[in-house]
Amino acid sequence: MTPLLRVFKIELPGWRRFAWGDAVVLFGLGVLLYLGIRLGLGAPAVIKGPEIDLAPRVLPYYVGLSLGRMMWAYLLSIIFSLVFGYLAARTRTAEKLFIPLLDVLQSVPILSFLPVALLSFSAIMPTPWAVELSSIVLIFTSQAWNIAFAWYQSLTTIPRNLKQASTIFHFNPWLRFKVLELPFAAISLIWNSMASWAGGWFFLMAAEIFSVGDRNFRLPGLGAYLQEAANRGNLESIAWGLGALILIIVTLDQLVWRPLLAWSERFTVSLVENDNPLTSWFYNALRSSRLLNAFLRGVRPPFVKLDEWLTQRLPVADVMAPPRRHIPWFWYPVGAAAALGLFYGGVRAAGMLWTLRLEQWGDIALGVLVTLLRV
Repeated sequence: MTPLLRVFKIELPGWRRFAWGDAVVLFGLGVLLYLGIRLGLGAPAVIKGPEIDLAPRVLPYYVGLSLGRMMWAYLLSIIFSLVFGYLAARTRTAEKLFIPLLDVLQSVPILSFLPVALLSFSAIMPTPWAVELSSIVLIFTSQAWNIAFAWYQSLTTIPRNLKQASTIFHFNPWLRFKVLELPFAAISLIWNSMASWAGGWFFLMAAEIFSVGDRNFRLPGLGAYLQEAANRGNLESIAWGLGALILIIVTLDQLVWRPLLAWSERFTVSLVENDNPLTSWFYNALRSSRLLNAFLRGVRPPFVKLDEWLTQRLPVADVMAPPRRHIPWFWYPVGAAAALGLFYGGVRAAGMLWTLRLEQWGDIALGVLVTLLRV
């Protein structure tokens, strides 16, 4: 006999009158449509290799490219962090292996990952794609580590009474992730995401302009624009680039990060109410928007069906059980594939290093010594 499964749901409120939030949503859609048309008409017809155009009219196009790389790197960081943190928190062997490894990797400069990433991608795909993916991976290495540590720490510091409640209600892994783990870690993940995004801006220039051997790889973007303006000593272009960077940072703060922080206040685990809770005008506008609520109701059914399917299919797990000693078997092929990729990239990098002359090795040793003294 199939056990009766009961899921608690909170229905969304009914229809509301047109509010000021709807005006904000309509205005935002109009701005996005206008920017899309302007970018489509104002973007140069041909981008010639590594050449960077310093005309201000091309700057929005470069900003869009850099934002795209940042977003893909951030998405990759979130996926990596969720998998890493869950394995490290649930398996003792993974914890002993991953935590020291991550601690070492976060201290490695991002350009140190360049040879392995670029050579590995170049072996399996065309050079333009390999360079683009290498740039995303470099930004990823400046974002992922603190998000992963934040997620791992949240999983290992969930209060015991909340774990007991999830066991009493027979939560399976999906319900435990959705109702307990992710809400408990929301505040920490958002704050560390802001720090990771800031780190991505800091290393954007290095991720868009790099060289391997005698080949100079450069990608169109805001970082490459600023680097080219600085190399030419063009103060006007530097001002345009810095202005665009400041504008996009302030815009993301007001439209993305601050609303997320205001939304995450609901997940605060405290018996004392915060006297000065974070607020966001844009978050309040979205909450009062009738148009946005109607859109969310329209796109909600597929996610509800996926939620019900995961709730019914995944087995119930005891969250109070101690961590497993060994990594689940299905992660071994993944680790083997990753190790094989790293080995292949290492062989290619070693082949490149083998061609260096003795005096070049001396320059490398001197550079390492100078960097070590600075650190």
